[in-house]
Amino acid sequence: MKRKLKNRFDQNKAILCMLVLVFCCTGSAFSQLILCPASRQIDQSNLTKVATYNLLPFIDDFSDYEGLPNQSKWLSGGVVINPNYQFNPPTIGVATLDATDYYGKLYSQTTGSPFAADTLTSQPIRLDSVFSPLILALSAKDSVYLSFFFQPAGGGANPWETIGTQPSMADSLILEFYSPADGWNWIWASGGLSSDSLYAKYGTYYQYVLIPITDEKYFTKDFQFRFRNIASLNNSPQNYISNCDEWNVDYVYLNKNRHCGDTVFKDIAFVEPAPSMLKRYQSMPSQHFAQEEMADTLSMKIVNLYNEALSSTYKFQVKNEEGLLLYSYDGGFENILPYSEANQYQTAPTHARPTHVFTFDLVANRRYAFDIVHTIKQGVGQDNLSANDTVKFRQVFDNYFAYDDGTAENGVGVEPISGSHLAIAYTLNAIDTLSAVDIYFNRSLNDANFKPFYICIWNSENNLPKEIIYKTERLTPESDSLNQFVRYVLEQAVLLPKGKFFVSLQTKGNDYLNIGFDRNTNSAEYTFTKTTSDWQQSFLKGSVMLRPCFGSAAAVGLDTPKQKQVRVYPNPTNGKLITDDASGSVKRLFDTNGRLVLETRDNQMDLSGFDCGIYILQIINRNGETQHTKIIKTK
Repeated sequence: MKRKLKNRFDQNKAILCMLVLVFCCTGSAFSQLILCPASRQIDQSNLTKVATYNLLPFIDDFSDYEGLPNQSKWLSGGVVINPNYQFNPPTIGVATLDATDYYGKLYSQTTGSPFAADTLTSQPIRLDSVFSPLILALSAKDSVYLSFFFQPAGGGANPWETIGTQPSMADSLILEFYSPADGWNWIWASGGLSSDSLYAKYGTYYQYVLIPITDEKYFTKDFQFRFRNIASLNNSPQNYISNCDEWNVDYVYLNKNRHCGDTVFKDIAFVEPAPSMLKRYQSMPSQHFAQEEMADTLSMKIVNLYNEALSSTYKFQVKNEEGLLLYSYDGGFENILPYSEANQYQTAPTHARPTHVFTFDLVANRRYAFDIVHTIKQGVGQDNLSANDTVKFRQVFDNYFAYDDGTAENGVGVEPISGSHLAIAYTLNAIDTLSAVDIYFNRSLNDANFKPFYICIWNSENNLPKEIIYKTERLTPESDSLNQFVRYVLEQAVLLPKGKFFVSLQTKGNDYLNIGFDRNTNSAEYTFTKTTSDWQQSFLKGSVMLRPCFGSAAAVGLDTPKQKQVRVYPNPTNGKLITDDASGSVKRLFDTNGRLVLETRDNQMDLSGFDCGIYILQIINRNGETQHTKIIKTK
């Protein structure tokens, strides 16, 4: 999605850009900072309804896939499998039940009163028999248990650090069993509660549930179980209201020969997604990559779900897009204490905080993708589940900067409050042309998120926003752009010098925009608010989902042939400047703050009246190809 924009910035009538964040989910205001629920988009490429029977044991910890539930095991009713909405889960990956359908849109029956929302239903399971090593009939005497972990969203932290939205008291998570004799039967439920209350009671941010199956009516070839949730909305304005009331379900396990004390698993697993190998960004343009951008130490969260210390090995590898191995790290053997006793994850530095000397070898203005694959293995014996032993991060170098990981666990709003501003900082390692901005919009109730806004670009002074150097015409979110990034192409590309610049949004009137906010990355140190007369660093943990895009490929979506370089002379110059190019090319001269100081189509320019120093000459030919040349003005 691309839109051409005009620069209608008037320095005498400028309305300063404000991004105002409000904590809708808490019901109270923290100064001008507010947070909202977020919707989510599900990859539906594997959406099928497969009639298949499962045998015991049945197990899924949702660790090795994302999007729709595994169709060989589940029938999904709006549930999304993800590693993002979790907060210190048993293992990486959870099934999230919330208030939105497959498409990330609030259900049509959505009201302030409790309503039925998502369901996660197992495929039929053969509880009539087992088939290995011998075919035997099953009955209640075989001690069949179903266990799982669950967690309310909202995350065991300060309100400005929460992931997702805590279920309200009227909400619930329900488990039901199916019998061909009488249909679905209520088995278990939890009312709305906070993860903090779970931690206070159990010492973890999730609760373990173990249920025996004792009624003979369930021991048939058509047994099923399902999770479903009851959700409700608060009384906030419609454009504040988006996805909410999330529940996370993890490590679902059904088998025979279990017992009431069956609460541990001989399993070493990853808990969180693999990290970026860059210090600040999840992604950045190759032309701005430098050695200093590399994170020489990574952070890995690894858990032991057993009741004894176990030995494990840890490794990671870096491969290019063709699968060629570029780097390998071996952390050797380390012991890891059980989480149930130590209440901690792996602490050995070679596994939990691996250091490395790898760096990417890139050519400027090219796209790259690398896979960083991390593996953990139990050193002795058989691991209970191998799916959670591998995590992978795809390191992309494209034409944009991204602090976020692409998933919005919450939303931030854009609202005009007098004297309040917010801007997001990015750093260029060389001069470049800003040509577009990607923005992620959340869905809100009745699509009330269709409000006008403006994109603003700021220059920098003393590492803080100084003044607006570019402002677009009035824009609105597109109907098909919700729950995904949409690219807004600038009508006039903005030449930016090396160093910091800022991107922000502006709304007018009482309009409110619900923009994606990623809770699993944290760019708070690059996000600045202004409540009175001074800029202050934001305290809101996370990343606003705005991505500045650079170069002509970002504007047109295609690579363009490299143009023949135009000769510019004399350089340095004390006055006259000549360009040896075809007539009709546009020449724009910028100072080091990115301000346009001269624009002409002539091949000769008189700089005698300009201050001494460095300038950037931008030449745009009839094909739209751009060249930048550093000009030195002398006395």
